[in-house]
Amino acid sequence: MKNKILVLLIITIFLLLFPLFYNHYAIDYSEIKIRDVLVTNDNTNVLVYARVSHFTPDLEKAILAGVPTTFSFKIEFYQDEEFWFDKRLAQVEVKKNIKYDQIKKTFYLTSDFERAPAVFQGFDVAWPAIAEINGIPIINTKHLNQDQKYYARIKMEWENYRLPFYAKLIRIFLSFRDFETDWQSQPFHFQQ
Repeated sequence: MKNKILVLLIITIFLLLFPLFYNHYAIDYSEIKIRDVLVTNDNTNVLVYARVSHFTPDLEKAILAGVPTTFSFKIEFYQDEEFWFDKRLAQVEVKKNIKYDQIKKTFYLTSDFERAPAVFQGFDVAWPAIAEINGIPIINTKHLNQDQKYYARIKMEWENYRLPFYAKLIRIFLSFRDFETDWQSQPFHFQQ
C-alpha cells in the first residue's frame, strides 16, 4: 500500500513539474511573422505576395538534418461589410514541402502551385523559395465590384512532421511542435 502511494505521489509531482521544464526548453516562435504582404490584381485575378520574416536556427537545423518539413500558407479574401459580418469570398492554401538530401547536398522543394520540384544547392538560395509566395491567384476579378472594400488575410503554419524511429532520441527534435503565425491583413483596392 505504501509503495502505491509513493508511486502515485511521484507521478503527481512529475505531472505538475513537467510543464515548467518543457516550457524552459520550448522554442519561441512568436518572432516569426508574415511580412511584406501585397494584394494586387492583373487582368483576371487577385494576386497575393508575402514572405516570412525568418525561421529559427533550430528549424533550420532540422531541415539540414534531412527532416521533411511542410509549410502551409493560408490565404483568405474577404468583402468588408460595414454593418454585418465580413463575407469570405475565397480561401486558398499553399503547401510547400522541403527535403534536404544530405548525401547529394541538395534541397528539394515541392509546392501546390509548381509542377516539378525545385532543386537548390544551398540553404541561402532555398530560403526565399520556402519563405515567399509570389503572385498566388485567390479569386477572379469578375466577382468583384469597383465600389466595394476588400481585404486579404494570410498566415503560415508549420505542420509537425513524423520522425523516423532512429531520430526520436535526438535532443534537437524534442523542442519542436506545430506553430502558426498571427494573421496579417492587407486591404485591397480593386483596379480595372
